[in-house]
Amino acid sequence: MTSPPAGRMIPTLAYNALNRSVRVCSTRAGAAVWGRLWDHAWRHWSGTVTTELHGRRVTVNAGYPYPMLMRRWPTYNDPLVEVVHQAAIARGHAVTVVDVGGAVGDTALLLLDRAGDAVSQVWCVEGDEEFFALLRQNVAGLDRVRTWRALLSDGEGPEASLERIHRGTASAQGTAQTAATTMDSLLGGEVGSIGVVKVDTDGFDGKVLAGAAALLDRDRPAVIFEWHPKLYVATGNDWMRPLRSLASHDYDRFVWFTKFGELSHIAHGVDAGSVEELARVCLDDAGPALDWHYDVVALHSTSPISASDLAALRIARARRGGRPRP
Repeated sequence: MTSPPAGRMIPTLAYNALNRSVRVCSTRAGAAVWGRLWDHAWRHWSGTVTTELHGRRVTVNAGYPYPMLMRRWPTYNDPLVEVVHQAAIARGHAVTVVDVGGAVGDTALLLLDRAGDAVSQVWCVEGDEEFFALLRQNVAGLDRVRTWRALLSDGEGPEASLERIHRGTASAQGTAQTAATTMDSLLGGEVGSIGVVKVDTDGFDGKVLAGAAALLDRDRPAVIFEWHPKLYVATGNDWMRPLRSLASHDYDRFVWFTKFGELSHIAHGVDAGSVEELARVCLDDAGPALDWHYDVVALHSTSPISASDLAALRIARARRGGRPRP
């Protein structure tokens, strides 16, 4: 394991100490103290730090929260791990996963760690320049991971530029314009069937999926996307669009998970009234936790994946030992 540059040693030590101690947040007092330390650290330090993520030494931007989220809520990414395993079982072979919003490579490393036998390739698409540089660095030498730098939308042309809304994510809320393309245009010439599409683009998920019409009709992959009404509003998008777009391509089962990766409910079809009520809960901060939102898995009508099997998350739980990692 290589050491960080001398000038990054103290921020790296602080980042890893905060990561190791994040479980003190299980109490109100612990969360208050830890939160003050976290805010203090990243008001004073910027740049990058090094840490271990899913068994690999990586470089992330200072204040990147993903490792802490995984430690504090071990179920955090269970739905993604589960749907990849279920897709591989249904198809009888390892699958290609498209990861839109690849960030610094955390999803690719997660899947190689916890779903490695179910994954043939991970195709990572990231539009933020800094994140993309770290993504390429962190997955260098992994022959099952491919990377593209692109902002995806529902058509070719200008879109709002990506803007850092906190150190862990960038959202299309900028005042400048940047060129966008579609998933069909970017990946349409690639060979091989896609088994899972994961989209986490902070309010742009509906536009990304609308630009994948040919892929959805051709491969009928399982789709998992973030449903975050506040970010749909912030980016000027409709929170109904990803659901309606998928329904228009004959996706008829939707398994909803909380932001912590726990089952919320299973829906057959899209009930606009129920969805609007869920959106109001998120917008009004009336959910069980701040910044309430969901991850939704959508299954095509012909998919042999069982929604109830997916909801049980049995494989994902087994892969992490059924308990929090130390």
